[in-house]
Parts: sequence; C-alpha cells; structure tokens
Amino acid sequence: MSLYGALFSGVSGLQAQSSALGAIADNVTNVNTVGYKGTKVNFQTLVTQQVSLTAYSPGGVQSKPRTGVDVQGLLQATTSSTDIGISGQGFFVVSGQAIDPTGYAYSRAGSFKVDKDGYLMNSGGYYMQGWPLDNWDGTAAASTVTKNGNVYMKSYKTGSGDTYYINPNAVDNTNMRPINLNTIGGTARATSTLSIGANLPSAANIGSTSKTNALIFDSLGTPHNMNYTWTKRAQNVWDAEVTPPQGARQVDMLSQNGETYFAAGRLDFTSVPDAGTSVTINMSGTAYTFNFVAGADSASTTLAAAGAASPFDISVAGRTLSQVLDKLGDAVENASRNAYAAEYTIPAPPADGLVGTITGKTFPTRWAERVSGENAILFRQGSESDTMTVDTSLLKTGSQPAVIQTNPIDSAGLPQPWTVRKLDGPDVLAAGLPMTSPAQWRGSWVNSNRVSASARDYPSAITFNGDGTPDTMFGYDEIGAASARSEVRLDWGNGALNMDGSSAPPGSPAISQFWGNYNSGDGITQRDSAYQLNYISQNGNKFGNYSGVSIGEDGVVTALFDNGVTTPIFMIPIATFVNPNGMNSLSGNVFQETDNSGLPTVRAAGEASAGTVNQATLEASTVDLGSEFTNMITTQRAYSAAAKIITTADDMLDELIRIKR
Repeated sequence: MSLYGALFSGVSGLQAQSSALGAIADNVTNVNTVGYKGTKVNFQTLVTQQVSLTAYSPGGVQSKPRTGVDVQGLLQATTSSTDIGISGQGFFVVSGQAIDPTGYAYSRAGSFKVDKDGYLMNSGGYYMQGWPLDNWDGTAAASTVTKNGNVYMKSYKTGSGDTYYINPNAVDNTNMRPINLNTIGGTARATSTLSIGANLPSAANIGSTSKTNALIFDSLGTPHNMNYTWTKRAQNVWDAEVTPPQGARQVDMLSQNGETYFAAGRLDFTSVPDAGTSVTINMSGTAYTFNFVAGADSASTTLAAAGAASPFDISVAGRTLSQVLDKLGDAVENASRNAYAAEYTIPAPPADGLVGTITGKTFPTRWAERVSGENAILFRQGSESDTMTVDTSLLKTGSQPAVIQTNPIDSAGLPQPWTVRKLDGPDVLAAGLPMTSPAQWRGSWVNSNRVSASARDYPSAITFNGDGTPDTMFGYDEIGAASARSEVRLDWGNGALNMDGSSAPPGSPAISQFWGNYNSGDGITQRDSAYQLNYISQNGNKFGNYSGVSIGEDGVVTALFDNGVTTPIFMIPIATFVNPNGMNSLSGNVFQETDNSGLPTVRAAGEASAGTVNQATLEASTVDLGSEFTNMITTQRAYSAAAKIITTADDMLDELIRIKR
C-alpha cells in the first residue's frame, strides 16, 4: 500500500509542479500585457486517512492557482488621451459588442482606441460601457453630477426621441451605453454671464453719455456687439440703455429682483424700405403699423384743436416713420397709416382752476429711431408700471388745447420738470430741435384747461456713493436686492435660441449681468477720471470643431473643441466586488462575476471604495520577472524530485518482483 501510494504521490507532485510551471509561463509571456494580473500556484496536502499505527499511507499534493486580481499594477504614462488607468479598487465595465450587448465583463485593461465606428474599444476587443451625460432638465428622478458648477444628468435619447433617465445601480443594456466619439460634432456656447468694469467720469455734465461695447455670442456661435449707453441724470446718478445687437428682435434689461427696467426692439432690413411700404410692430400687446414715406424731416408739427388728429414725423435718416395721435393720446388708424402711442397717467385732479406741475420726475416713453450706419430701426420702451394717461373725465373738444412734455431735457442737457399748461392755441412739436431721442420729443392734444397730475420716481440704473462705488442699482441697495447680478434677455431673429431665462427648448438662459458688487470698486465706478473701460468678460464662444477628449479623475469624459468650449458627454463608472479574486478570468484580459466574487456594485470613480481614473496612463502587468525565474528554478527542481520518487518506487517494485523469481 505504501509503495504504490508513494508512486502515485510522486505523480501528484509532477501534476502540481506542471500546473505551477504553466502559471509561470503565462506570467512571463504576459509581462507586457496591459492590466494583466499575475497568477501564483499555491499547494495543499492531499492526505490519505491513516488506518494503522505502524504503517504510513501516503497521499500527495494538490495545486491551487490564485490570480491576484486585487493587486494594483504600476501606472505608466502614455501619449494617448484614450488610455485610462485605475488607481485603486474596481474595474471598467466592458462588453463584447458595442450595441445591445448580451453580457458584460470587467477589466482593468484601459488601452482604449476609437474603432471604425467611433466606439472606444480596448486591446482585447471589448467596448467601454458607461453613462451618457446631458444638461439637467430639472427632473427630480434624474441621477445628476456637477462639473465646473454646472449640473448634468445621466440620460440619453431613445430612438423615439424620448429622454431615458439612467439607473446608475443597474448593469444592463438600457442603463449602460457605449461611448461613440464620432457622434460629437461642432459646438458653440451662448453667453450666459457678462461682467463689465468701467469708470464713469464724475465731472461729466448732466446729460453727458459714455458708451460701452460688449461682445456676446448667441447659441449659434455668432458674435454680436451689445452697446450700452450710460447717461448722467444728476449728481452721482446715471441711467443705462442697451441697444439690441444686429440679429436681435428685442432686448430687455431686468433688475436684480426681476422687474423690467428697460426694453428695446429692433428691425433689420436687407435694404432701405421703399416709400409706401409698412411694417407692423407689437408693443405691449398692441399692434402698431409704421409706414415708410420719402420726405424731409419735419421742422414743426401742430396738433389741431377740436380733436382733429395730426401726424407726427420721426426722422430715420432719409426715411420717416409717420405716426398719429388722437385727442386721448391713443394711436388712431387712417387710410394710410397707424401710428404710435405714448401713454401717461394723471390720477386724482387738483382743485378746480389749478394747473398741475410735476417736477423732478423722469418717466420713460416709447419711441423709434434709425440705427446710424445700419438698415435697422430701434423701438424703445421704459417700464410698464411707469406710464401717464389723461384723466378722460376732464377732456373736452373745446378750442383751448393743452400740451404735455415727456422726458424733456434742455439744450444744456439739464432735466426739466413735466409741465401741463394752458395754451391759447396749438403748440408746435419740438420746433427747431433735432428729433433723435425721447428727451427732445413732445406731443400735444386737445384738452381742457383743468388737469390733474401725480407721479412716482422711476429708478435710475445706478447711483454712486461719495467714494464712487455703487450705492443702488435699478433702485435697490444691497439690502433690497436679491443679488448684485441683474439680467439681460434677448429675443433673436436669426434662428438662435432666445435668451429668455428658460431651461426648456426653444429658450436658453438669460445673460447674468454683473456691474460690480455694492459698495465696491470691482465693477462700474464713478471717479474723477475720463471714461475708462477696465474689463469686459463673458463666457460665450464662437462655433468650434471637436478636437479631442479629456477624462477626469471622477471618470467624466469631456469633449474639447477648438474654440475653447468644453462639454461633459460621458461618465465612466467603476465596478467593485466584495471578493474580486473570486472572479473567473476570460480571454481578452477580462473577468466575469461568479457566486464566489459576488455581484458588482457600480459607482462613480472616486466614490466610496471605487478607485480614481487617470487619463493617458496604463496599468502595467503585476508580473515580476525576477520572482518568476526564481519560482521557475524551484518548480523545476521540485518536478525533478517528484520524478525521482516515481523512479525509486519503480525500482523497489522491480526488486519485489525479482524476489518471487
């Protein structure tokens, strides 16, 4: 029994050492295989139950291969942006097919390249799987990730165009998607933040203006100049207007608390309109038709008594917009034109026979002007709440007309009071004054000599402290304002997305406007110096082509464009296992889950126990050639010794047979 046992024990030794040599051979041949995990063969005894106290029953040996899947390999730098190494625990989720895979495997071989269809495939022929990213649409159920202050969600569009929100805990073909770099085209980024720093001269005369040209971009990547005009209204008090850039239909400037401070519209023409043509504009819900007529500028215009309507002509550099007001100050239609209305509010009347005079107030109105050097017309309108209308109970069609001025400024640029006064005859309209702004525009209509008036302050754009820093903006100080940032909204007519503050198509975020912090000199200031532009910064970009990818430690794949725009498009998840050494090894340097390894837990890179992702690196093989050659020597000697056991047992059996002879 012992003799035969010794023979078979030697055989088990040969088998075990052969297994060890096989593992050494694999290790040595895969010394340069990316992400390869070396295998070691351990041995355990094979014991036969002893049934005698005086005789020994030999057993033998068994080999137990163990792959060090959890051993970290050295990260080596490469020059490829799609080479990825994991520092720490975890695996990439990969599949044998890019589209609709039937199963998933796990690998640390991050030598990914773009295949002929644009998918990322590693050297083993397995495709990267992960989570596509898109701008967060506000859905609470979406799994989100924040990158550079922006929120993105893990989602993609289905074949029917619906948005599918990914469950990041699931590993299946609806919640794992391949990354395809061929689908990335060019991109442009609309301006969403605009900061201006400039000094307005404190010694400027009342009525003086300064201009700032700010470059912005729409969603198509088209550059535009948005022009600001700063007008000094009083000591330490400035107003601001913004001109709609070419291609925009309308611009609205809102206060920090969301109230409309200024609005302007614009029409762009490919050429100067012909005489007799017209265009209809909707302002505040009312449609106004403007007729283009050929004629000289009006030197004066009168409003007849007894309620008759007369036209107002506003010059647009060789073309005149003809406008008509009735006795109530409303627009009236006639056979050829429908004009323009200015609205005013005059509440409770004073005592009979008194004349109402409003001083120290400046109210907006609506007006139009030609854009110098361009085939365009601007339509401007102040705050809707700051209007003035006639008390209709006091109107009559008598022979005594009255006149009212809006936003009057004298030749020295000084603001004048509103005046409602009795006239013996019709009044002329801006006689001898160039009609270039509402500050030099006045209208008249038939009214009685008894009127009433009241007004409230229309806030200036910015008032300054004695040290030249902002005290109030749009009428709000630091306590009353929601923040130092106001808002500019643009309605585009060139096909770009409207900057209307909407997060849902077809809109886009409005421009967050920053003129500096309250009581600080980091933006708009007023000091004893000439106008000086210190800085203009905005975050928009022109159209740019795809130029490559960047991969962060958190696994976020960011598309890079040659215009400087960066857009997160994908997130590489990391799968971790309770017992990674219990996984099965498959061809292609990948592993498969087993009951012994447990189910995968999918996490973002760097989260909990998941390792981080390193771009332009590859994890080297964990094989140490010195150790392998040493093991090879000991394995060879052990094999020879086991073979010697067999030959020795054979000789002893031969001696036993010869005894019988």
